[in-house]
Amino acid sequence: MTFEMVVQLPVTGAFGTDEEFDLRTRLERDFNAALVAENAGESGRGETDDGRMSVYLESVTDHDAALRIVKDVLVRHKLLHRVTVLLETRCEADSDDIERRVLWPLQSAAVRVA
Repeated sequence: MTFEMVVQLPVTGAFGTDEEFDLRTRLERDFNAALVAENAGESGRGETDDGRMSVYLESVTDHDAALRIVKDVLVRHKLLHRVTVLLETRCEADSDDIERRVLWPLQSAAVRVA
């Protein structure tokens, strides 16, 4: 089974600046190179809308390995603290049925000590 991942970052205004567009292009290229090098997937199309850029990662076979690769690229760009990474899993019976789960940032549950 393959998965898709979406890396999202906030941008300026609804569609971002020219610099943010260039950043999205660099991220698409860097994600693709890193994922392909480890045979972990590939970068697909990106888009900017509603105040955020989204970079889509396709054909992801191991989402843990892909997340590690994505985080490494984001650390190099000093962006890890600003992103949300989503995992999309399609239902085998109905490809329009997509389950989305946040992989990053980690969701921490509050721990109560009595």
